Amino acid sequence: MLARIFSTILLWAATLLAIAYFDSLGWAALIAILSAAALREALCIMRKMGLSPSGKIAQCSSAAIIAGAFFGMSLGAPLGGAIAFSLCAAASACLLIRDPRKELFSKTLLPTLAAVCAIPFMLHWLVVIGSSGSTRYGGIVLAIWILAAAKFSDVGAYVMGSAFGRHKMAPSISPKKTWEGAAGGVFSSAAVSAAIACGFSEILPPQFPPPVAALAGAAIGAVAILSDLLESIFKRAAGVKDSGAAIPGIGGALDLADSVLLSAPAGTFLLSAILLTL
Repeated sequence: MLARIFSTILLWAATLLAIAYFDSLGWAALIAILSAAALREALCIMRKMGLSPSGKIAQCSSAAIIAGAFFGMSLGAPLGGAIAFSLCAAASACLLIRDPRKELFSKTLLPTLAAVCAIPFMLHWLVVIGSSGSTRYGGIVLAIWILAAAKFSDVGAYVMGSAFGRHKMAPSISPKKTWEGAAGGVFSSAAVSAAIACGFSEILPPQFPPPVAALAGAAIGAVAILSDLLESIFKRAAGVKDSGAAIPGIGGALDLADSVLLSAPAGTFLLSAILLTL
């Protein structure tokens, strides 16, 4: 427990320092590092499942997607990351055409593209949001809101589940997760979202007041739980408990990113809907 708290404080401190000194570039660099580390662990897990994903293709694709998102936003092209992903997929298709072996497709290219789609392509939406905004830190605060809503869902679920958890949510997938913990996670996401909207009201869009932020945060909290469960299914299929041991009390980079993978695109969609309709 103490190791988890210490790691969490250290990670948030590193995030805030990177943003304070390098603005959106620092934010994009952090997401790029997280993406590369989580992708590496995911590929290792795939290899334990008898697959042979290409680390070089995956990591080059990850770098291209994150860079495409950051520089694309700088040029007013929010789909830069998506375009980069499409180009990487096209390059992989060219490799398959040159060497159309069934095993190359099923054991190498397909798992590689699946990993790239599941990790860097999902995380790149945080870079898109972080590089947007009409004020200096407006986009970054919205990106941090998505991240905080997802991660505080983990915290709330852990605390409430440990104290009051009685009814198992998915015992065959993740035995420790309970419905009481899930409720605590959603509430925590809503609370931290309202706090962020209140504390940064001067630089956030007027369409994002605390009540709206709380409702959107609750939705992200629910998505984060689903995202966490999907990662648990992936690890269980490979017979792995944690994706790594680099982060004390948390596990690996994939364990750190698990709840964010679906939350990032979901948060981007919610923000688009809120800012366009309110």
